[in-house]
Amino acid sequence: MTAPSKLLRTRVCDVLGIEAPILQAGMSTFTSAELVAAVSNAGGLGILGALLRPVDELRAEIRRIRTLTTRPFGVNHVIAHLDPAALDVTLEERVPVLSLAWGDPAPLAARAHAAGVRVVHQVATVADAAQAAAAAVDVIVGQGTDGGGHVGFVGTIALLPAVVDAARGIPVVAAGGIADGRGLAAALALGAEGVLMGTRFLATPEAPIPDAWRRAIVAADGGATVRTAAFDRAVAMPWPGAEVRAIRNAFLGEWAERPDDAERNAAYLGPQLMRALTAGDFALFPPMAGQSCGIITAVLPAGEVVNRVVAEARATLGRLTALV
Repeated sequence: MTAPSKLLRTRVCDVLGIEAPILQAGMSTFTSAELVAAVSNAGGLGILGALLRPVDELRAEIRRIRTLTTRPFGVNHVIAHLDPAALDVTLEERVPVLSLAWGDPAPLAARAHAAGVRVVHQVATVADAAQAAAAAVDVIVGQGTDGGGHVGFVGTIALLPAVVDAARGIPVVAAGGIADGRGLAAALALGAEGVLMGTRFLATPEAPIPDAWRRAIVAADGGATVRTAAFDRAVAMPWPGAEVRAIRNAFLGEWAERPDDAERNAAYLGPQLMRALTAGDFALFPPMAGQSCGIITAVLPAGEVVNRVVAEARATLGRLTALV
């Protein structure tokens, strides 16, 4: 297949040193060296999640990525739950891109830039976009509530243009509810210069998740997801300004509308949820996914996802151009 750089290029590609304006979300330990390298080798930006990952494992995964690809990649840190030692490792290893979310990026961006590391920061509000612009991050990700995992409260199509306006010329990437080239084309039309996808990259063989989670994504439609505070309350891990979006299951059926009760029962619910994840029991552990699961119909290799999204976006943009 023709290299992505010959097909579609934006400022995001130039800033991050990549060939296709497609970023893979840094989804905690549900990412791996294999997933990151596959995305980067296809021309996108693979991102390893640092959240809840032991520091020694983080260093080992970063070094393994470098054995699998020579292309740029990133490591994601959640500022609200930052492990300072993990951040130190990320900067010591001179990772090309530091990915941040859920907090003020200014102090971390300054450290990263001093180390020669580019900074991508994800926001869920216009105010946070303005804060990121003031911190002079290199790329801003505007994530709508359509996405999976931890999300804010404004839909992608409404949030994105406002984030672009608040970005002060910094390139913006769209996230939330995007899983194909039509979504990339739509993001470009709204002023973004690329996309970040999470759910689409979970439904790949390289994602280190149980097969039952992948099957749940492929089987679900967009209406099967629910956004709730119950999960974070149950695991006693507060996440300011966010709730979890996941595919409705038995746990969510019982607790989604009762987050206060979930918090009161966290002593037994939290350990149950973690055991369920280890066992691949997705009747109990909510399989996190965005509303884009409705257009994900197959598990595909991560590199093929990148190539398909670029090709679909070009075809869509071609059809739209013909209308003008």
